[in-house]
Amino acid sequence: MSNLIREYYEKADLSADLLTEKLEKFERNPDIAKEFEYWIKNGEFKCNGIEEKGYTAEKLASLSDLINGEGAFILLIELREKPEKALKRINGRFVIR
Repeated sequence: MSNLIREYYEKADLSADLLTEKLEKFERNPDIAKEFEYWIKNGEFKCNGIEEKGYTAEKLASLSDLINGEGAFILLIELREKPEKALKRINGRFVIR
């Protein structure tokens, strides 16, 4: 796993369980991990980023103030791994219950 991603999350002071969960998601999706690394390094999304179900991380981030860069990449993984659940969240405008 990328040291850059690990360091990013360690600086965010996540619990050990949440850190492990997020790192495992990126380990299963190395292409999205590389794009997330680019975002961490450059502070911007890649042009023509990875697309899942019609969404890129940049497009996801633009949908709501609740979705920052990191959250957009996690949601992109969710679109790949659990598309029905992710699309429900997107269509529900990210309402937190």
